[in-house]
Amino acid sequence: MADARALQTWWDGLSPEQRERARAIALRPAPRGMAIDDLTASMILAGLPTSRQVWTGQPEHLVEMLDDVAAFVLDRSAA
Repeated sequence: MADARALQTWWDGLSPEQRERARAIALRPAPRGMAIDDLTASMILAGLPTSRQVWTGQPEHLVEMLDDVAAFVLDRSAA
């Protein structure tokens, strides 16, 4: 479970483009595979939970956005 303050601090620091990418990922059904990029790095630096996935040859399968982070993103995107 992600800390609510960590989630808010992370969200506040995202650019509009990163927020759009986060929303697009959050809308996917679980598991929500993510590439290792600036958005993923921002989640890790904020101390948000992620799940490592087995690499299948597709870079978007390296890290997973977990359900509580996705729910937060969708909640903030709707506001």
